[in-house]
Amino acid sequence: MTVYDRYRTLLHKLALVRARAPGGDSPEADALLDAMDEAWDALSDGERAAMERERARLALASEPRAVPA
Repeated sequence: MTVYDRYRTLLHKLALVRARAPGGDSPEADALLDAMDEAWDALSDGERAAMERERARLALASEPRAVPA
């Protein structure tokens, strides 16, 4: 697995952990964030730019949507 793939996997796991426990940090989220920091340092500039787009996409997907009345 490449560093890019590892970071992407960790990012998606973090999104799932946060969805299960919105509004609060957890030891699992902290561990994922630590692993993500290590992987981030090993990414190239291009990979980092791609990950920024992926993170933005995940953030939009996890926002609550208004339900029409």
